[in-house]
This record gives sequence, C-alpha cells and structure tokens, in this order.
Amino acid sequence: MRHYLGAYVDINGERLDIEITPANIGNAYNEPTKVPEVDTSAIALIPRPNELTLLEGEIKLGNICRYSIQSEVAEPSVAWLKQAASHIQFEQSENDAELVFALLDNLDVGAYQLEVTHDQITLSACDSEGFRNATASLVQLLGSSNTLWCLRISDAPQYSYRGMMLDCCRHFHSIETVKAVIDQLARYKYNHFHWHLTDDEGWRVEIKAFPELTDIGAWRGPKEALCSQFKQIGKKYGGFYTQQQIKEIVEYAGVRGITVIPEIDIPGHCRAAIKSLPHLLVDAEDKSEYRSVQHYTDNVLSPALQGTYEFLDTVMEEVAELFPAPMVHIGADEVPEGVWSQSDLCKAQMQELGLNSAKELQGHMLRHVEKKLAQLGKRMLGWEEAQYGDKVSTDTIIYSWQSEQAAIECAGKGFDVVLQPGQFTYLDMAQDFEQNESGFYWANVIPLERAYHYQPLKEIASDDPIRDKVLGIQAALWCELVDTPERLEYMVHPSCKPSPKSLGLSLKTETGMTSWLD
Repeated sequence: MRHYLGAYVDINGERLDIEITPANIGNAYNEPTKVPEVDTSAIALIPRPNELTLLEGEIKLGNICRYSIQSEVAEPSVAWLKQAASHIQFEQSENDAELVFALLDNLDVGAYQLEVTHDQITLSACDSEGFRNATASLVQLLGSSNTLWCLRISDAPQYSYRGMMLDCCRHFHSIETVKAVIDQLARYKYNHFHWHLTDDEGWRVEIKAFPELTDIGAWRGPKEALCSQFKQIGKKYGGFYTQQQIKEIVEYAGVRGITVIPEIDIPGHCRAAIKSLPHLLVDAEDKSEYRSVQHYTDNVLSPALQGTYEFLDTVMEEVAELFPAPMVHIGADEVPEGVWSQSDLCKAQMQELGLNSAKELQGHMLRHVEKKLAQLGKRMLGWEEAQYGDKVSTDTIIYSWQSEQAAIECAGKGFDVVLQPGQFTYLDMAQDFEQNESGFYWANVIPLERAYHYQPLKEIASDDPIRDKVLGIQAALWCELVDTPERLEYMVHPSCKPSPKSLGLSLKTETGMTSWLD
C-alpha cells in the first residue's frame, strides 16, 4: 500500500498529491509604510500660515531679549514664551525692545501678524488668542536657537474651536504627562483640551461629596470592585486627580490659551460610578439584560432612581466649580439596546412622562442635566447620541465621532457641532497595516498622510448654512492600548520623529489648507 505522508485529495478513489506552498500569514505587511522623502521647507510651521513671505537677512537674539507690551491681553503669551523658550532670558523694557507685542484692532479674533526684521520681532493681534497664535509660531520658529530668518506672516484660524480629547480612564496618565500634551497642543495652536475623566474602567476626578468615587472607582485589581484589565492583570492599578491638581492643570493650560473641558460620561460608561455608589445608583429590581460595546452588563445609570439625580446634580455642581470653561461634556454615547426594558420603575416613569422608548428616557435624563448645567452657567456638550429621543435643546453642542455625516445631520437639526470623525481624527487607530503596529482598526487605518489631508466638509458647498453650525474640529486619543508616556507620544505624533510635526489633525485646524511638503 502506498503511504501518503503529505497532503492529497481523493477523487473517485484516486488520490492525487498536492504541493503545499508555505505561507507566512503576517508577511503581507512585513515592512512599514515609508513616508515619502521630501525637501525640507526653509520655514517649517505647523499648521501652514495663510500668508508667509521670506525676507532677506536674519536676526540673532542675545541671551537676554528685551520686550515691550502694548496691551495687557498679551501678558499670558509673554508668560508662556518665557517658559517655552527658556534658553533666552526675557526682560521687559519700553525702550529699544527687540520683541514687541503690538495691539492691532483691525484684525479678526484669533488672527495675527508676525514680522521679523534684522533688528526687531513684532507680534500683532487684537486679542489674547491672536497673541497666543503668534507666540506659537514664534516658539516653533525659535526652537532651541537664538536666530530667526527675516519674514512676514499673516494668519488666522479657519475654525474657532480646535481641540484634542485625552482619555485618562482606561489608563491613568500623570499630571506631568497631561502637561506635556498641553504643551504640544499650544505649540500647534489648539485652543481646547477635552479631558475624558470618567468611564467604566475608572473615575479620575475627586468629588468631595462622594469620596467613594475615587476611593473605590479609581482603582482596578483582584481585590477591588473593578476587576483587573489590560496589561495590569493581577495587581492594583489606577489613580485620580485631586481638585488641587485639576486647578493646577486648568491654570497651566490657561497660560497657553487652552480651555480645559471636563467630560463626565453618562448615562452609559458609568460602571466605576455604579460600583462606587450602589446605594444611590443600583436598581436592585431591574432585570434588564444588555451588553455594552465593551461587554459590560451593569454600566448604565437608571433614570428612574432619585439617587441618580442626587448624584448627577452634586457631581455637576463640583465640576462646574472646578472648571472655569463655559461648557461641560456629558458623553451620552454607546447606551446599549435592552437597558431599562425590564425595570418596573423605568416602565412606570415612561408611562407617567408619556415616553415611548429607551432613547426618549435617556433624553429625559440628559434634559435634566442640560437644565442643571444651564443653572450653573454652563453649556452642555455631548456625543451625537445626546440628541437621541429629541429631548435636549439645540443649546447643546454635538460632537460627532461616528462619521462626518452625523455632524451634518445634527447641524441640519439646528445643533452647533464639532467634528471628530473616527475615520480621520482618532489617534488610537493604527497608523499602518504593518503587523507590529499598535492601534485599533474599526474606524480606519490612519497613516500620517491620511490625517494630514483630511478636508472637513469637502462635499458641502461653501455657501451652505450648514457650515455656519460647525464650530471646529477635534482629535481624540482613547487609551485602552496607551499605558505609558512613550506609547502616548507615539500615538499622538503620527510620524514619531524627533521633532513631531503634528498632533493628528493640527495640520488642518488653523488654515484648512496644508502642504504635504511642510
């Protein structure tokens, strides 16, 4: 009998040998994508200014630079410049100043002019944001040098809102790391830092009325209410920001012209809060069955419990006091199907209020929070799901994460919107198909060139009123896979070069027109 030691097929009793070609499953993308080689620009500024003219000559500053200020609105920019260009000692002098912060009333909000001649640097603007943008350009141009090319810049932002969101819940990031992110945001002319402070995996903001939120909800581990996750299996892991630390971050960002927006994610993504405050937030008789995107079955607040509103009101009061920003983000994303369906309390509440769906019940809860925040002088922000159920007013600002189309649809309903489509702006997405590249793929693989060339509202006519409802654009870094400062830096800086060129879409947010040769 013939012995078949290899592979074969049997066709009507006849065995035919098959030649097997070994395959390496990962070899399709063994080599990472190479960024095309380009000539270095003589003046490398990110984002590219609207107008830049290179002049003849240069100016060389000494170790001491004299400066003058024509308006107090420039003072925060001077304070930041002293920190960002610490290799130069800046001294105020009204005579023979080499650096002048000049007030120019006819410029638009956020606009600036920067002129460098052989004997003077002049930064002109009409407001603090304009001076901050001018200073950001100066900081980039200086680097660690004392010498600048002579040039003339005229620039203005396309969008009033230019932000980045950082998730500090899935993995906790130190105050030093948060400050480093803010430094980079300021350098590239961002003006909002969206701080994701609460989620299923951790509660990161101290609430004095509910110390349990950080005593219990800030920690994961074998003996904790929240189980171990990610790389920290088998050990206690976590952390939170004290109110004093939060004030420190707010002040640090403020000097750099950046507004810090807190996010308290409700009614989903609340497992850390629910585990911390079960006496307020657990409906013991609710038999509803659901599973969130992250596979939790117990992470949604009940809109029928009085304790829920006690919790929400108290947290919003303390958060509003902590953060001077005129807005608070309340999340509202990813509430799973099936919630509240088997809760007698929720059924009774729906009947009493004349509600017909879980989305309307969610909207009822969010409308309560919207009114509470309005009383506290804050405007509510939320992901696109916040408008589900048609209960919140158009005073709420919608952040679209699932697609740009979601933003367009919300704008059509009368909401102001901020663009954050995951397909272009999610920094936790893989930057390449190479098999060892870190990141998720569900939205897209986002190499540097794709993020760089994103053109918001490309298909919307320039005179379409929808454009007036778009306040700006935002990048986001979710941190399930980001557990160290080094990994954070890698994901935030797409090219991961010694001098990072961008924070995802910073290349687009100032002018809306970029050059791949920048």
